[in-house]
Amino acid sequence: MDELKPWVCNNGHVLGQVKRNGKGVTQLFLYREAVIASMENDDEMAEVDVMAVVEGLVMDVRCSICGSVRTWVPGEEAIRRLLEGRDG
Repeated sequence: MDELKPWVCNNGHVLGQVKRNGKGVTQLFLYREAVIASMENDDEMAEVDVMAVVEGLVMDVRCSICGSVRTWVPGEEAIRRLLEGRDG
């Protein structure tokens, strides 16, 4: 598995973390509340509430700090996995 990488809004606030699972699918660990990037290595990060683990499309993820909006678009591997699941 790959290491976690921050998924940030336009102003640099951390909205979640991105990583690949064991099957190579990119997942977003979406936080309930955004975190200021400078806090990433602090103990406070241990108290972050992950509200969802996402593989598919998520529209309008709003930063709870600045109100900026982003969209999570699934990677090619997630789309392929979804289409393969329809055949089975």
